[in-house]
Amino acid sequence: MRNYRRKQLAVAMSLLTFGTATPAALAQTNQDTEIALLEEVIVTGVAKETRKFDATFNINTLNQEDIKQLAPNGTAELLGNIPGFFAEGGTAGETHNNVLVRGLPQAGGYRYVPNLIDGLPAYEEPEAPFMNNDVFIKGDLMTVSVEAVKGGPGAIFYSNALGAAVNYVTRTGTQTFEGEYKLELGDWGHVRNDFFVAGPINQNLTYAVGGYYRESDGQRDPGFTGNKGGQLRGNLLYTSDDERTTAKVQAHVIDDTTIFYQNVPFSVPNNRAPGTEDDPFEIDPGSVKSLGVDFGTGTVVSDATAEYMLYDNQGKPLNLDIRDGIKPEFNIFTLEAMHELESGVRVEGKVRHTSGSNGFNALFNDPPAETSRLTTDQYNRIKSFTGVLGDAYTDATSVKAYYTDTVTGTDLSTATEAPALLAHNIPVYGKVDADNLTGDFRLSKEFELANSSHEVTLGAYASEYTYDVFSVFASAWSDISGSSRLVDLYAVNDAEQQVGPSITRGGMDQPAIFGLGADSTMQTTAFYLHDHMAFMDNRLKFDLGVRWQDLDVDRTTTNSFDPGNSSEDFTPNNIAVGSTSDTLMDNFVNVPDGAPQRANEKYDDYGWSVGSNYLLIEDSSWGDVSVFGTVSDSFRLPGFEDYIFGGPATNPGTGEIVRGDLVEDIQQIEGGFRIANNSLEFAVSAFYIDFKAKESLGATLDDLNATGFGGVACNTVPGPADCPKVRDSFRRSLSNTGVEFEASYTPIALSGLTLQGSLVLQDPEQSQDKAVRTGIVDVDTNNDGINDQRQYEVSTTEGRRPRRQSEVMLNFRPSYTFSSIPLTLYGQAQYFSERFASDDSTNVTVYPEYTQINMGMLYSINDNLELQLHVTNLNDAESFTEGSSVSSGLAFSDGTYTGVARPLMGRSVKGSLSYKF
Repeated sequence: MRNYRRKQLAVAMSLLTFGTATPAALAQTNQDTEIALLEEVIVTGVAKETRKFDATFNINTLNQEDIKQLAPNGTAELLGNIPGFFAEGGTAGETHNNVLVRGLPQAGGYRYVPNLIDGLPAYEEPEAPFMNNDVFIKGDLMTVSVEAVKGGPGAIFYSNALGAAVNYVTRTGTQTFEGEYKLELGDWGHVRNDFFVAGPINQNLTYAVGGYYRESDGQRDPGFTGNKGGQLRGNLLYTSDDERTTAKVQAHVIDDTTIFYQNVPFSVPNNRAPGTEDDPFEIDPGSVKSLGVDFGTGTVVSDATAEYMLYDNQGKPLNLDIRDGIKPEFNIFTLEAMHELESGVRVEGKVRHTSGSNGFNALFNDPPAETSRLTTDQYNRIKSFTGVLGDAYTDATSVKAYYTDTVTGTDLSTATEAPALLAHNIPVYGKVDADNLTGDFRLSKEFELANSSHEVTLGAYASEYTYDVFSVFASAWSDISGSSRLVDLYAVNDAEQQVGPSITRGGMDQPAIFGLGADSTMQTTAFYLHDHMAFMDNRLKFDLGVRWQDLDVDRTTTNSFDPGNSSEDFTPNNIAVGSTSDTLMDNFVNVPDGAPQRANEKYDDYGWSVGSNYLLIEDSSWGDVSVFGTVSDSFRLPGFEDYIFGGPATNPGTGEIVRGDLVEDIQQIEGGFRIANNSLEFAVSAFYIDFKAKESLGATLDDLNATGFGGVACNTVPGPADCPKVRDSFRRSLSNTGVEFEASYTPIALSGLTLQGSLVLQDPEQSQDKAVRTGIVDVDTNNDGINDQRQYEVSTTEGRRPRRQSEVMLNFRPSYTFSSIPLTLYGQAQYFSERFASDDSTNVTVYPEYTQINMGMLYSINDNLELQLHVTNLNDAESFTEGSSVSSGLAFSDGTYTGVARPLMGRSVKGSLSYKF
């Protein structure tokens, strides 16, 4: 199928290129294409437009030409090109990837990297479970640039920007009418339409409107349309004759569906023991075996494994369709205004309202299982039943697994047995309803004082947002293949006739394992003060800023872990319990009906930043050289993962409320220099980070020092069922020292060549205030071959690098524009060094380094038409951006280790035709 689509794409590209390039369409010379590096302007992390060269802090930018050549399929792919960012490269699909920055430890999402549109968040909390920041951020022709601020004033002007703040700048109209339409085709059944139109209404009022709509199967073809939908956005901009007053109104509508890819099962040879801290287990790509799903193009999701019937917290059936995918439906409206008074005071205000919902319909994967082990375990289970169910299975001699679509009745001798290995799928239903009203208001004044100039800004920020969520996690089984099929388990007799109730139905053995729910309203208020100072005829600049912010939370949460699920029997009234029409699937349902917990909580903190920039050399043979440095102390107030799903928690043994400080702090010191001339832009930045994470809670475990029913010690095997519980609390910290290099060079001697890229070297290392108990294992203390004592597993992140973080990240992007023909060839090589699967597991596993190569071409057919061809992962690089640790507990009967991991996308090809007018 994919080869057929590639042939379609090749034919389409041939038709599109039928024409003759005109001399007027020839590529411009180096001198013509210079973007006046010294004059590049930024709007992020500053009170008003500022030259990038003058910034007192680290900022990276991507312009329209950068974005065009990078040709990302989603937000994470784009952000992976910002130095210091490790984005999972779209391995989860177009949305809901994880984005990490500068070694900061996190479970996933965008926790320390809020994404903004024109300086305001689309939604206040960047890491909302089942609603990652990137469901709002969808690049199109209306995006003119992307700016990323790391440290410094980012956390002064914006909420939650402890690691970085990324701002997407939107196109507005000018007095010149312009527009563009782009058709894009990809070899994964991808068809996308982009457009924008902008221009004047009158001499004071301009407009811009654009968006996209696309459909595709998905880069990992599930057998159905995985991606479908798009967005439409536009704005009106009013500018007074004297340019002292501006007003802009924006509307942004998102209605989209994207498929979510999760981990893929794998196995590796058992040629050594699982890894330890001193001797990690290094995954060798050459030894990793696919268990039936191609790492580059496959997925366990298929049409046959897309539908499930779950149960909600009321015990009512809940239909889940994986084909609904990640489904944001939001309306975003923004009003901005600025007026400069006669006194020189500038008054600015931005107000944004976001409302809508996000659906999260996905299939997660636990490590695979051997069919023989699974059926044996289930046979032992049914033979332990008593009463009606015990009687129902009296004649059973075994449990067998069959493809669901081959079972036609109780005679299973004609059904097709399942293969030796099965995928353990976790169907997940999530639904978020969200609303957010945000306002940012500023008063600014420029004035001279002695031999210095100042621009003082006083700001007030407020955001009220709601987060209403409900989710259910379930358990199901299928085979492991590129077109997976559901598998059901039955008890049978020697004649292979069904005995008693089926053990699963529709592939599912548990229609509800647990669920998370919340109804919450949050209010946050911040005040900030910033002074931009200039001395020595504007050669020396200082930025000084301070921010205070508070957060009020009013919430009701339902967490089925605490106090727990109730097991219910949902056998229909017309079904006889124990009959072959019955199923165990609905006899023991863990309804996610934990008792509601209501709380009002308050948090607050303050941060500050001091930065400077000095123009060291001006108009020399080198060009201009500036040095800069920043010292900052900033914070992140708690998010939903903390105060809704992570705390407060009650120690089951003592009843004590266990939760410490949930406010996270970071101190950063950074300094470097910039060089810019007509052909070179070069920046070096060295940084040091001291980060203190929120206090966390360990697992809830039996107290092995206590006794249970009948005075039986809780450390015996098996332990008594009524042991009191313990739960550790702990706090982690991180230090990171690193250096970032970023450069763009267009040699005058070789007209048409551009070399650009970045290199990041870092050494993030975690600390932990104490080791914590993470699990319980059975051990053999007297070497008689029988496990006779339960002992704690104890782990710590002390001295470890955070999971998924690379020490070395390289991004090299050469391009060449021919002088004789209107053709630009470009390429990219991205290198990421090895990464740890986990940072606290006792089994230390390392996923391998990888280099991914992308290439493309841009060809001007005439003055208005441009053709682009882009190949992603040309070299079919193989690695995993995340995955489980290799352990003896995850091994097949032959000793082979197994697990799940999220592999890189395989090679893909897309082409586009753009018409500009």
